[in-house]
Amino acid sequence: MQTKQSKAEIESFARNWVAAHVRSVKGSVPTEVDRLAAELTGAARTEGISGGELNRALGDIDDYLTEQYQQVCAAAA
Repeated sequence: MQTKQSKAEIESFARNWVAAHVRSVKGSVPTEVDRLAAELTGAARTEGISGGELNRALGDIDDYLTEQYQQVCAAAA
């Protein structure tokens, strides 16, 4: 039986994942965010973090990733 991870642990996982995977790419932001959301939730599942837990810790995953993606793009400009 896996124990639930704390909000801080989930936020740390997400920050580390974003740092390793979110890059500025040419193309549609919504399409890129959808791809990132699918990858993030898949990676989280392998760590025992459910989609619901991600949502409780981060809020809406698409909104969270859109913000992170925009920050990466702004830093790259």
